Amino acid sequence: MTTSYPAAVTEAMLEADQAFRTTRHEARRVDLLVALSSSDLRARYGRGSWKSLKWLLDPFFATGVYLILVTFVINRPGEAPGLSIACATVPFQLVIASVVNGLGSVQARHSIVLNTRFDRTLIPLSGVITETIAFGSALLLLAAMMAVYGIAPTLAILWLPVAIGVTVLLSVSVAYPASLVGLWYGDLRTFVVSAVRTLFFVAPGLVALDQVPAGAQGWLKLNPLTGIFEAYRSVLLYGHRPAAWQLLYPMVFAVGLLGLVVPLYRREQRQFAKLVEG
Repeated sequence: MTTSYPAAVTEAMLEADQAFRTTRHEARRVDLLVALSSSDLRARYGRGSWKSLKWLLDPFFATGVYLILVTFVINRPGEAPGLSIACATVPFQLVIASVVNGLGSVQARHSIVLNTRFDRTLIPLSGVITETIAFGSALLLLAAMMAVYGIAPTLAILWLPVAIGVTVLLSVSVAYPASLVGLWYGDLRTFVVSAVRTLFFVAPGLVALDQVPAGAQGWLKLNPLTGIFEAYRSVLLYGHRPAAWQLLYPMVFAVGLLGLVVPLYRREQRQFAKLVEG
């Protein structure tokens, strides 16, 4: 018993040291992630007192004008059509903004990619964090649309953070391949953005899923955006819990895509300096 005690103490000390090193490493990764996201935000909103106003107005200029037309000018059928469309356009803005950010994310940081050793797998993630902060102001459009149509929130609103979390996860999953495509095939950036926009129209973006012919609904459900759009509508428009598939399918799709692309990204990050310099 006595002879095994020093070995046990030594093992415990080694485990404690390993835990400390792991914690310190993760802390450095978090600090780097914060630094990358902060630089993104400064580049987008500047440093002056107007940055908060710009943060609030950006989503209005992106989708707010169209929602005003749908709500007050164009007579569209259906239940609260402006809110229904907002439940699609608002989360879609985060997804496509993450793709656009990812396409140029490595090139935008060419100076540190060339001159600094760091974990480059954090680059797409930091871009999505930036877009998520910008996305926060877009949520005000959803609240505004609910107020315009006189739709009071129900207990289902508690599912909104879950829907937002799934949206962020999907955005992260598409940011990684977008970053690689933007680095490898820069000439295809416009095509990629157009392809992502097309996904909006092959999902129930302009009309709710229940207004789509039954024969097409099954095909539209293959698009992970469909579940996200319908989840927002369930929570904000219909006032009930989202169906399981509306959250689980986009989540599984995102995790599967990350499982395929992140190992590739981690392997290829060693070549980023050569590609950026070239």
